[in-house]
Amino acid sequence: MADKKTQDVSHLDKAGKAHIDSMHRLGRIGSVSAILIMLGIPTIAGIYFDAMPDFITVIVTAAGLLFLFVPTAISEVIAYTPVFGSSIYLTLITGNVMNLKLPVANNALALLDVENGTEDADIVTSIAVSVSTFSTLLIIFLGVLLMLPLRPILTLPEVRTAASYIVPALFGSLTLNSIGNNIGGGIQTRGRMKGAIPSVLLVIIIYLIIHHVLKNPTLWALYQGIIILILLPVTYFGTKLLYNKGHIKVLLPGEKL
Repeated sequence: MADKKTQDVSHLDKAGKAHIDSMHRLGRIGSVSAILIMLGIPTIAGIYFDAMPDFITVIVTAAGLLFLFVPTAISEVIAYTPVFGSSIYLTLITGNVMNLKLPVANNALALLDVENGTEDADIVTSIAVSVSTFSTLLIIFLGVLLMLPLRPILTLPEVRTAASYIVPALFGSLTLNSIGNNIGGGIQTRGRMKGAIPSVLLVIIIYLIIHHVLKNPTLWALYQGIIILILLPVTYFGTKLLYNKGHIKVLLPGEKL
């Protein structure tokens, strides 16, 4: 009986390893394909319409965004991979991690009472992320399919008035989610926005110096990305200092003040 149980467990381990290996293989292929498509389409369009910018213009224009998104992308990979496991490829390719993929993965693990970091958790999060991705694609597909039939309704003045509030409402909800105490996965914080105070004050000081002392607004537009990059360690170490002093608290699921 014990030998049969051992064989079953060994079979499950091999099946889980095969699943994870296949996910990593497909993930790498999907990531490379996504990069080629994202870079290839604008490149082909630029060549076809003879609208390709020169390399220096691209670097100067993208420098600010790169200073912001490269550290963010690296930190996201480090922070999210232990949660998503091998489904991290699909998660980062399709995006909307904080507002959709992370809650879906955490809820799936909680509902099935699966320990994070195990092979079972890897499979559960893969299924959860895949289902949420297909659901999103289905909604987008239906929106595109019904766009023309619903055009008479969508062009009504009442609908256009309501649609003008969508973007403010979206960013408003994202802002509330960012400043709220619930950061996902049942984890609660207290006073975490205090960590943003040094960065906000530093931005105000730099802005005043550039606009009112140096009187060169072009510098602000040119070095926004560098300023944001400087603010990342300021925010991190400031928040860590406040956490160590007890001004910011992090409550894991089930913990209370």
